[in-house]
Amino acid sequence: MNTLGWITIGLDPIAFHIGPITVGWYGIMVTLAVVTIVTWALVNIRKDPRFTSDMMVNAALVGIPSGVIGARLLHVIDFWSYYMQNPGRIIGGDGLTIWGAVLGAALGLWIYNFFSKHSFEHMADMLAPGIILAQAVGRVG
Repeated sequence: MNTLGWITIGLDPIAFHIGPITVGWYGIMVTLAVVTIVTWALVNIRKDPRFTSDMMVNAALVGIPSGVIGARLLHVIDFWSYYMQNPGRIIGGDGLTIWGAVLGAALGLWIYNFFSKHSFEHMADMLAPGIILAQAVGRVG
């Protein structure tokens, strides 16, 4: 049970276990957020002839890992005093940040667009509403 000030949430943060693997609600909601932004992109490319589904799938294959790496990196930087004492927990373990995810994914997509000769600005404009929607979904976790 989690307590936030005067609000008590009677929900276990662990959704279920698969053998030794623990699956938490946060992870489920972050996964749904990623699915939301990819779905948003694939639905909205139909409205713009400058995008193809292959381009969006490639962008997702670059943006998702870049976002996860950025989220973890910023978390480690934010809690550097802990990770200085526990360097074995830097890789793996718990902890991501939304700001690191957005920055990491943006950097990955900028690099992807640079090398594929597409407009990063145009892609960012198309993805912006989906990013906000995905943030709302992920925030529930």
